[in-house]
Amino acid sequence: MLFSRPKKNITTLNEELYYINSEQEMINRFSSYFIIKKEFKKIGIDTDGHTIEELIAKISLEFLEGYTSRIDENENYSLSEFKQTEFYKVRFVLLNHLKEVGFYLYDYKEEIMPEKIKAFYKKNKKEIK
Repeated sequence: MLFSRPKKNITTLNEELYYINSEQEMINRFSSYFIIKKEFKKIGIDTDGHTIEELIAKISLEFLEGYTSRIDENENYSLSEFKQTEFYKVRFVLLNHLKEVGFYLYDYKEEIMPEKIKAFYKKNKKEIK
């Protein structure tokens, strides 16, 4: 009879779910409100007086503008190259933080979520299964 190695549960951090900021702090979607707010200010987005949906729209627009500006400079620039940039990683983490806060605020109940947050929630739920 052949012996098999025991299965180990190893937790790893997906590189797309965190980044290291200029103060050498690890920032992820579960970082504190004060740290996330500071990170938004660093990229020029003021969070005061804005809804989660408005902030998601601003981050999404920054993704689009960042990617299209790079395509304008180089026609052969790919999305996979863009996803390796610090520009993308910072905004991806902040976007995921906003989604997570939105899900939490509505107690993970689809029936009471606004349509835009519900759409993200449904998409995330499919990816988890």
